Amino acid sequence: MEERGTVVSMLSSQTGDSTQQSNENVALMCKETPTLLNQIAEGLLHTDVKIAGDCAEVFTKVAETHPHLVTPYAKQLLSSIHHKHTRVRWESMHAVALISFSIPNRIFDVLEEIQERMFLDQSTIVKDYSILCLGNLASCGEAEAKMILPILKKGLLQLEEKFLSKLLTAMIGIAKVSPSLAAEVLVYGYDYEVHPKSSVQKAAKKLVKAAK
Repeated sequence: MEERGTVVSMLSSQTGDSTQQSNENVALMCKETPTLLNQIAEGLLHTDVKIAGDCAEVFTKVAETHPHLVTPYAKQLLSSIHHKHTRVRWESMHAVALISFSIPNRIFDVLEEIQERMFLDQSTIVKDYSILCLGNLASCGEAEAKMILPILKKGLLQLEEKFLSKLLTAMIGIAKVSPSLAAEVLVYGYDYEVHPKSSVQKAAKKLVKAAK
């Protein structure tokens, strides 16, 4: 695509902005004129990974407050969670996580791919947002919760300690939507309430409160 004169030309990497401000400005423009997101979606495929990363970040910024504007671009974002460049993967996964509650069926269609990012990606941030995505999906209802809980339990066993608080937090939604699973996740809350890491303790206590 030709960048000059497009919204892509206003992105941080194209304006020499070393901060996120230019991308935030573009996100604001996209909220006001949603059709601009078509250009951002094209930018996800750009050979310049800086542009691709900026575009993924714009989708995240928009999804934080206007997820419904981003859901039409779920296919492009889900494709980008496999990008060779780490930043593109994590921003795309973050955007997907923020819209996952509104596209549960689509997420289920690629559940194996989300799990692959969660367990095998070399990026901690990609793994974090994969867990967030599954947690948001699990909070959609009891059927979703039953599907996702085994994956989160597997995460507690296989992922490093730094992911514990994220995994416990993801279980909170399960406790809220599934009375039949609340007792099961409550046990994990009790187990980790005495963990030496304060962030894990905090997440565990929140889980206990939600599951009681």
